[in-house]
Amino acid sequence: MLKLDLHLHSCFSNDAIGSPKELIASLQGRALQGMALTDHNTTEGYVQIKKTLPKDFIVIPGIEVSTADGHLLGLNVLENIRPDMSVEETVDHILDVGGVPIVPHLFRLLSGIKIEKLKAIQPKIAAIEVFNSCSVPSSNLKTAQVARSYNLGGTGGSDTHDPIYAGYAYTVVDSTDMRIDSILSEIQKKKTWGEGRTLPLSYRRDRMVLSITQFVSRGFKRI
Repeated sequence: MLKLDLHLHSCFSNDAIGSPKELIASLQGRALQGMALTDHNTTEGYVQIKKTLPKDFIVIPGIEVSTADGHLLGLNVLENIRPDMSVEETVDHILDVGGVPIVPHLFRLLSGIKIEKLKAIQPKIAAIEVFNSCSVPSSNLKTAQVARSYNLGGTGGSDTHDPIYAGYAYTVVDSTDMRIDSILSEIQKKKTWGEGRTLPLSYRRDRMVLSITQFVSRGFKRI
């Protein structure tokens, strides 16, 4: 069985700290086997470290795209994807470049796409994030129920913006195959699920305050 944190931010996100290598070290310290680097609207972090990745640790290139309707993860994405498109257009773009679209934190106030948009893209996606460490437990439970009712697989990710908390949530893959293609195939077959624990209240509170402050400073524009 593999455990992979599939939602992480490094210093290449403008609201995060810590290098991709620090994220890897933190995850290895928690005995996880891999991660997806999903910085906001950029793949630059992966580009800079791809030639120096450890051989016994999986790093899936990824991105968290700010669509006009909320955030969307793209796994196995090696190029930047233009923000502010509709979530439907963004899903199509991720698929066009060979990526796997995942819906994170479905019910989050400022950045979740909510149920109506999920219905619109449901035929084109295989999984949603059913455990996000930055979300409250009730929201994760509600999202897991949605995944089951829509016959979708699940993923898990810490959504941390600080390496200290990397690996608080993870995706369980019932396999020992360390190849990225095999892991993505398990996600697309709807055979994965998300587990973990919630980040400390003080960290989540500080993240919420920062998010609201940045939202206001951007002129009420989502990241």
